[in-house]
Amino acid sequence: MEELLIEFINTFDLSLKKMQKDAGANGELSKLTVHQLQYIDAIHQLGEPTITEIAEKLNITKASVTNGINKLVALGFVSKTQSGEDRRVFHVSLTATGERTVKAKYRTLKEYGRFLRASLNEEELRQFESILTKLVKLFAHA
Repeated sequence: MEELLIEFINTFDLSLKKMQKDAGANGELSKLTVHQLQYIDAIHQLGEPTITEIAEKLNITKASVTNGINKLVALGFVSKTQSGEDRRVFHVSLTATGERTVKAKYRTLKEYGRFLRASLNEEELRQFESILTKLVKLFAHA
């Protein structure tokens, strides 16, 4: 089982990278770690959040978020703006590169969904969705 899982993850990763390239990500997605993509997703979903809001959404420490956001600033994916009301607070927003990355990621995921629907019959697709749902719930509570 473990060998098949490793093979699936590696194949899935390579497949997603190819689809990202085909979706026009221009290598931007491949530069990012999973954690960095999570930060970008959180910023996209929250609008112009503070470090604290990102940390709460992702259930991680503010120090980790600060470190991750600073790296994303250096890479040009996000920008930080100091609050006019409280100089200790910074709001984080996506740059044009960050926005392009989000759009490319969602195009890639849509394409992958189309690929799966075309590759599996109705019963297999139902089973796959059921298994994924179960795994997501299990990992969320692990």
